[in-house]
Amino acid sequence: MSFEPILLAPQQEEQEIFPYRRIWRTAIIEIVILLGLTLLTVLVTRFYKGSVTPSQRQIVGLAFALSPISLWLLISYQGERRAQQPREQIFTVVILSALAASAIGLPLVDRAFAVDQWLTTAPGITRIIGYMLTAGIVQEFLKYAAIRYSVWPRCFRTRSDGIAYAMAAGIGYATVLNLNYAFTTLADPASSALRIAEFTLTQVSISLIIGYFLAELSLSDEAIVFGLPGGLLLAAFLTGLTITVRGGLIVGNPLDSRGVPSGTGNNAFQGLGAAIFLVVVLFSSFYFLINNADERTRLRSRPEYLR
Repeated sequence: MSFEPILLAPQQEEQEIFPYRRIWRTAIIEIVILLGLTLLTVLVTRFYKGSVTPSQRQIVGLAFALSPISLWLLISYQGERRAQQPREQIFTVVILSALAASAIGLPLVDRAFAVDQWLTTAPGITRIIGYMLTAGIVQEFLKYAAIRYSVWPRCFRTRSDGIAYAMAAGIGYATVLNLNYAFTTLADPASSALRIAEFTLTQVSISLIIGYFLAELSLSDEAIVFGLPGGLLLAAFLTGLTITVRGGLIVGNPLDSRGVPSGTGNNAFQGLGAAIFLVVVLFSSFYFLINNADERTRLRSRPEYLR
């Protein structure tokens, strides 16, 4: 007979502490909160019977324009500061991307290319290609440059770092687009909320493409030479496609240089729906690609593989 003590509960294994901020979880939390604020604003606007003055509209627009960057600072940036191994200079990427958008991106698209003067009435395919080669290339290259010439490859330790820095660049660029929209468009609060949410989700989701290929180029021995240029073209194409869909591919509503149509609120819902679709597709795709690549790297590091 054994007199050894019987464990009434199984011993819990100590879980390994993850040293980095979990980017997917924090990003999804921010997106859900942003969409919740947008939906709340739409509902309040629909049931509110009073009038809204132009100054009140601009104040609400500015508040919403700053909400995505505020959520990023409160959730993602604070998460980085609490992590055991925070990602260095991630706020620098936000600032550089915003400065590039303000000093180069908006003036180049608005005045140099003046796309609102020759693309708004063009056929659908022409609009997609036109916005791809103008707004798309400019936006994605500037976000790429903000990462490439500040933190790459020195701060890239894992493939998830590429995604984290790409999201930061997307938030920085989206903030400038949001503020520009709030200052130049006296839309009702619901339209402002829908547009700003759409701009933010589109910028953040499409930025993942550049972040992924930069990470692969830095960390993978199997990275192809033309992967990064191909990723830039793919990101620019998706930008052109979303701007065209935003204005109504079939209806053909006129757009200004920011891709803002002159149509009704139905187009705002259409644009936000396209942005949410991009988030779902691109987030799930790159989550799978990164996990798959990391698993292959772990398998190659095993002793039996090295024999």
